[in-house]
Amino acid sequence: MTEQPAPLAQLIEHLHAQGRLRVWSVIVTILGELAEPEGGEISMSALLELCAALEIEPQAVRTAMSRLSKDGLVSGRRLGRQAFYRFSSAGLEQYHRAARRIYAAPRDIAQWCYGLIGPDADLAQLQKDSAADPPLIIGARLVCWPSAAMPEGLTAWLQRLVVFDSAPSVFPDWARSQVFPALSAESCGLILRLCDALDEPVMTAPQARLTRLLLVHYWRRLVLRYPTIEAPLDNWPVARAHRALARIYPQLVQLSGGAPDCATRFHCITK
Repeated sequence: MTEQPAPLAQLIEHLHAQGRLRVWSVIVTILGELAEPEGGEISMSALLELCAALEIEPQAVRTAMSRLSKDGLVSGRRLGRQAFYRFSSAGLEQYHRAARRIYAAPRDIAQWCYGLIGPDADLAQLQKDSAADPPLIIGARLVCWPSAAMPEGLTAWLQRLVVFDSAPSVFPDWARSQVFPALSAESCGLILRLCDALDEPVMTAPQARLTRLLLVHYWRRLVLRYPTIEAPLDNWPVARAHRALARIYPQLVQLSGGAPDCATRFHCITK
């Protein structure tokens, strides 16, 4: 096997260091990141080749694809002896919904609003009510959202919040360490560290393709689990990881020979 550049080798190592690998999740990233902008379809042979480079066994790939097909997220067709797969209509709908978060441009948010939660408030219910656009909760009592757009799900909570629009002068360590939902600092750190290591990357097109795939895979898993990207906190790990990926992504698209439209993902910082 060809020796991989150090950042790519670390990405592959991390893929297998998180317990049992969810191969179906890797395939979903492959379909969204690589297949969808290149016609929407991928052959089983190309999928197996990609996964072999990620040290994923062929049988695990076939089992995961069978599961995705059974769940109605993927559809397939045959041409001679070759099988081809793409998102089904239901899978494509889920992909487009997720892609709006995964490939969103970083934002600079200057003004925030804050709401103090009552002592008996159910944080899990608040998050559920505002699942489409959840706020950040700091120190278990302070809800934060951009001044320009209050999350729709918070409307029903307004009578239970003490709302103010001036920022606290200090966020002590205890508040930063009690952010809800809990943050995966390890995933943020991996993306940030390896994106920084990839400045002016030197690698082949297949290596750039794998690097791009894995960085987006880790970001996808992070951002869909942790929907609050920005925060009124200095050096917020999710926002730093987001900006690092947005910065390196166009280079990886170019090096990997990706579809031109891919380069517009994460494209500009919006207010």
